[in-house]
Formats: sequence, structure tokens, C-alpha cells
Amino acid sequence: MTMTTAKGYKVTDAARKTRVGIAVKSLEDLKKKTIDKFKLPHADINFQTPDGTLVESDEYFQTLPPQTLLIWVKRGERAETDAELLYKTIREVNEEYLSAGEKVQEFFTEKMKTKVFKLAEVLKGIDSDKVALSSREEHPEWFEGLDTRSKSKEDYMFRRAQDRIRTYYYKTREDLHHHNRHLPPHQLNRLLADLQSKLKLNRYHGHLFDRRAAPSENQPPLCDHAGLFRCMGRWDKVKCLYEPPHRINPYASREERIVFQTWNLDHQIERSRSIVPVICEGLGQEACLDVKRIYEDLFTPRNMKFVHIVCHDKGAHSTKKAESYLIC
Repeated sequence: MTMTTAKGYKVTDAARKTRVGIAVKSLEDLKKKTIDKFKLPHADINFQTPDGTLVESDEYFQTLPPQTLLIWVKRGERAETDAELLYKTIREVNEEYLSAGEKVQEFFTEKMKTKVFKLAEVLKGIDSDKVALSSREEHPEWFEGLDTRSKSKEDYMFRRAQDRIRTYYYKTREDLHHHNRHLPPHQLNRLLADLQSKLKLNRYHGHLFDRRAAPSENQPPLCDHAGLFRCMGRWDKVKCLYEPPHRINPYASREERIVFQTWNLDHQIERSRSIVPVICEGLGQEACLDVKRIYEDLFTPRNMKFVHIVCHDKGAHSTKKAESYLIC
């Protein structure tokens, strides 16, 4: 469903050299105006947010607030995320560390995971005495560069958790619709409606990154009351095996907020390789499915670990498989 009135967005190219304000009512409208504004010879483009989230449906597009920065890319390509542009940020806040040409060269030639590890070490030296501050007025530099109307750090982090969970929903919906010709449409649509209804009821689990959320809730935040997140370790481990264990507090500084984007909510039982195929198998039998368990496997810490990029294993999780969701 498209919005009734146009909203303004900031659109840029992958190199972020040109930024244009565009007022649109829908994702399709945004594509047409972007092609026109940037005089693109091709019409096959996608959009992503600065943290790398693909905007693939109009439904998700409608959830983005006005003035969100969107990066257009050719289909099949991607732009560097804010986290991958950290060199500029760290240089601004710690010029001395990167003053030697040898260190700069080393920074650029190492793999991304190692870069992030080095940057995390640098961040330990940044003054974090403002970690307890919350509002934009109290800590304006924390909000620098954000296209957001959030008035507090907690509000912003709440929305970032919602974005991650929404992305899992839209990716799951897309994967299931891909199998639609083999699945009963009425059952598929009912399942998706049930999942989205539960997500809306739970506000897309924005509390997971919100340090204000009460620890007594059924699903407490993934951080402590100060906003400190601790790596839960690789999917097949009981804890983070690094010494000291990975940790980060995105509430402390702008720099830690940016590095936080490289941390992942990692499904132990994989969403695309295991959960979706088992759902399809159940839908194909036109039987009753355990929606509660599907929901927990897709969207809750029952099946997700929050991990540092070094502990995020993208290989097949061979010993963790989804069991049948059939209940009748």
C-alpha cells in the first residue's frame, strides 16, 4: 500500500559523491525519480540503507522515516556500509594512530574482520564518560550523521533492532513466495499474516537493543542497563572463546555506534538453509503448523545469538537443523 502523501528522502550513489532530496509516495516512484535525477541509462536498480539493509519491498519502504538516506546500486551490486567506511571516522577521532603511512597501508590491505578487530582496539581509548547520557541535546556528537528524528539513543537503538527483525521477516516472506507455485496460497498467506501480527504485537522486538527495557520481561534486552553488549559466541559454541570476550557499548560514542553495525544477530538453526525449507515442507502437506515455534526460530533469541563479526560463521550450520513444524 502506498502512502497518501509524499515524503522526502535523501538519495545518493554508491560512492556517496552526490546527494539528492527526492519526495515520493512509493518505492516504484523512488526508482523512477532516482533514474531521472541521476540520469541513469539503466532502470534496474535497488536501494540499500547505510547499514547495508536492502529495501526490496514497498511495504518495508513505507516503514522508513522521512529524510532516511538511501543508496542506489545496480541490481546484484552493493555499496559499502558505514561500518566499511570506518577508516574516515577513526582518522577523524584518532589522527595520531593512523599518522604513519605504513599503518594506513596495513589498514587497507587486511580483511574486513581484522580491520574491525583493530578498530575495536582503537575505540577502547576513546573517552566514554558520556555513555549514561541519552538525549540529542546531552550528547549531540553521538547523533552526528544520522538521518533520524530519534530524540534519544534508546529510541534510535530500538528502531535499529526493529529494522533487523523486519529484514528477517521480509526475507522469509520473499523466500516462501519464491516457492509459492508449489505451496497452497491460503495456508502461506495465513502463516505470513500470523507471523506479522505477532511481530506487530511485540513491536518487532525493538527492545533487544534498548537498554531501558525491563530485565524482567520474557525477552530482556541483549545488553545490560548501561548498554553493554557481550558476544554470545559462534553458533556451535556456548560462549565467546576470545580473551577478553568481545564486547561493545554503542551508547558510549558515535564511533562505537558505527562499529556496532558489524555485529550480527546470527540464527543457530539457519533461516534460509533450514527453517524455510522445513516450513515449505509442512505447507506442502497442507497440515497444521506450530506458528509459535516458527516465530521463535525466526525472530527471537531462542534461536539467535548476538555475535561479533569475528564469531559470525557464514558456513553451513551442519549440526543445527530445524525439526518438523507439523502439529496435526
